[in-house]
Amino acid sequence: MNRDPAMPRPRIEDPHSAPRDALDAIPEALLLVDASLVITYANPAAAQLLGTTLDRLLGRELEAWFNEAARAEFLAKCTLPGWSGVVEDFSYALQKWLSYKVNPGSGGYAIWALDVTTERLGNGRSEWTDELAQTMLDAVPAGTVVLDTNGTIVLVNQQWDQFWGSWPGGSRYVPGENYFDMWRTEAESGNQDAAIVLTGLQGLVASDSAMHTFDFRWSTLENKYWYRMRAALLADGNGLYITHTDITALTAELGEASRQDPLTGLASRDEIETLLRVELQRRTTDNEVSVLLVDIDGFKEFNDALGPTQGDELLRLVAHRIEASTRPTDTLGRLTGDEFVVIARGCQSIAARALAAGFVSVLEPSFELGTRQLTITASVGVATSDAENTDPVQLIHDATTAMHAAKSLGRSSHQVFSTDLRDSNRTRLEILERLRGVAMAEHELEMLYQPIVEVSSGIVIGAEALIRWNHPELGLLMPDTFIPLAEDAGLIIPLSNWILNEVGRTIASWQHRGIAAQIGINVSPLHFAAGTLATDVIDVIDSLGIEPGRVVLELAESKSLHDVDAVQYQLLDVRRHGVLVAIDDFGSGFSSLERLATLPVDILKIDKSLTQHLDSKNLQRRRAISALCKAVVDVSHDLGKDTVVEGIETPEQMASCTDMGVTFGQGHLLGHPMTAVQLEKVLFQDGAHSASA
Repeated sequence: MNRDPAMPRPRIEDPHSAPRDALDAIPEALLLVDASLVITYANPAAAQLLGTTLDRLLGRELEAWFNEAARAEFLAKCTLPGWSGVVEDFSYALQKWLSYKVNPGSGGYAIWALDVTTERLGNGRSEWTDELAQTMLDAVPAGTVVLDTNGTIVLVNQQWDQFWGSWPGGSRYVPGENYFDMWRTEAESGNQDAAIVLTGLQGLVASDSAMHTFDFRWSTLENKYWYRMRAALLADGNGLYITHTDITALTAELGEASRQDPLTGLASRDEIETLLRVELQRRTTDNEVSVLLVDIDGFKEFNDALGPTQGDELLRLVAHRIEASTRPTDTLGRLTGDEFVVIARGCQSIAARALAAGFVSVLEPSFELGTRQLTITASVGVATSDAENTDPVQLIHDATTAMHAAKSLGRSSHQVFSTDLRDSNRTRLEILERLRGVAMAEHELEMLYQPIVEVSSGIVIGAEALIRWNHPELGLLMPDTFIPLAEDAGLIIPLSNWILNEVGRTIASWQHRGIAAQIGINVSPLHFAAGTLATDVIDVIDSLGIEPGRVVLELAESKSLHDVDAVQYQLLDVRRHGVLVAIDDFGSGFSSLERLATLPVDILKIDKSLTQHLDSKNLQRRRAISALCKAVVDVSHDLGKDTVVEGIETPEQMASCTDMGVTFGQGHLLGHPMTAVQLEKVLFQDGAHSASA
C-alpha cells in the first residue's frame, strides 16, 4: 500500500491555480478536495477512472472510494503537516488497484489517481469468482458481500461467513441466498433502519446514486451492535459490493455520533442525507420534499469574540430555537459549523418559502448568553425536489447555492433555488478560475482612464484609473462584476498589485516624456487589512522612479475608514514617499468629518449620488444637497484639502460646482473613460507637459 508506483509527471504543476479548462483537458485523473476531503473539482478523466459522473463526484467525500484499511491510512497521513505522498488501494467497487498521489495545497489537496491494476496483478487480470478475488475479500476486516443486481449473494469473505452468515431467526445468508430479502423481512416487521437500507440499495441498483452509506443497529439476544454499511455499484454495473464495519465501540464513545451531531444532538450530515434519500424515493408531484439551509450570518465574528466554548453554547441555543419552529413532520440537522438543514416533508416550493421566512424571523429576538444579549440573523436557502432532482447531495447543494444568493442580498433574508442561480454560480466560478489563471497573463485586463478636470480652468490635470476585463466569452466586464468576487476568493491582492504595476508603468512612461499627470488608483480595504499595501505601493514607486505627486491612492469612504488605526500608519508611510491620498465616494456611507480631519488625506471626492441632485427639478432637494456639498467643500478647503466632484453629467451640475468653489471635476460631461494613448493626447493638448500638475 505504500509503494511509490511509476506515477507519470503531471502536466500541470500547480492545479490549485490552473484554469479549469486546462485541467479538464489533461488525460491524468485529477481530483481537488478541501480539508475535509470533500471533492470540489474532478476532471473527466477522474470520473471515467472512478466509474461515475462528474455530478456525482462533486460534493462527495473522497474516502468513499477507499477500502477500510486504506481509508484509515489516507486520513491519518493527510493530517500530518505538509505530507505529500502516495497511497495505494484496491477498490472492490471498481475492481481496480488505484494509486493516489497527494499534493497539499491552499485549503485542501490535489490528488492524481492512476490505475495500477496491471502492475499489481499482471496482464492476466482475475475476476471476482476466482481464488485471487476470494483472497482479497478475506483480507478485508469488515464483513463483506458481493451481490448481483437482484440481490443474490455471489461472494462473501471470512468475516461475513463467521459472524454475519447467521441472521437472528436461524436464516443463513450465504452465496446463493438473497441479501435483499434479509432487509425486506426486517422492514416488513417495522424496522425503520432496514427500510432505509433497502431503499438505498435499490437506488444503487437503479443507478440513482454511486454510493450508499448508513449506520444501523442490530440486536441479538446477548448484545446490541452498531454497524456502518458502505455499498457501491460495481464498475460494470452488474452488482454491488457491500462492507459492514463494527462501530459499536465508536458509537458508545460518541453517543451515536454517526447519526447525531455531537454538539447539538440533531441529525448529522450523514443521517440527513440518508433520510433525504428515502424521502426522494417516495416523492410525487403532489408530495414534494424541500430542503432549507439555514446559515448564521457572521457567526465567525461571534465565535472569535466569545471563544469556542460560548460559541458552541450559542449554536445550541440557535438549534433549539429553530427546532421549536419546525413542523412535527420535519427533521432538523446540523450540516457543518453554523449551517443547519431542515428536511420539510410534503412541502411544495411556496410553502417552503413561508417556512424560510419563519426561520429568519424566529431568530430576531435576542439570545441571552451569560450577561450578554446577542442579536442573531440568518440567511436561508430553499430547494425543492422535482422529477429531475432526486439526489440528496445535489438538493442540499442547491439549497446552499440559494443560501449564498440570500447572503448577497444582505443579512436576514431567504432565497429559493432556481436554475438561474445555478447558472449564475457556475458563471461566478468560471470568472474566478479565469481570473486566477490566465486573465492577467493573456492581457484580458486593461486599464482605462477617466479625465479629472480643474474646474476653474477646464484643463485636464489627471485621471482616475479604471479596470476593465475583456472576457473572451462574457464580453466586457465592469469592475463591480469581478472585484467583489476577487475579494471573496482571496485574489484581490495579486489583482491590486497588477493594477499598481500597470498604472505605474504608464505614469513612468509619461514622466519620461515630460507628461505630468496625477493618476488615481482605487485600493481595496482588504489590501489594507493584509498590512502590505504601503510596501507594495512603495516598491512600485521606487522601482519605476515615479516622482512625488503622480500617484493618488483612492480609498472607498464607506469601507475603508471604519478602522482608522488599521489604515493610518500605512497612509503615513506612502505619503512620505510622495503618494497622495484621496477619500473616494465621500457621502455614500456614514461620513465622519472627524475622520477626515485626523486621517492623512489630501483630496476629498464627493460621490456622484450627491452630484445627481445638483440640477434636480425638486427645488427643495436641490437646495439641500447644494448646501451640503458647499459645506463639505468649505470645510475641506479650510483643512487644506482639494475636492473632486464625481459624476458631473450636465452643464448645470458643472455650473453649480464652479459656484461652490470645487477644485476638480470628473464625469461624462468632462470625459469618458479612455485608453492611455487617448488620454495622452488630451494631456498634450491641455499642456500637461508642464513642470507640475
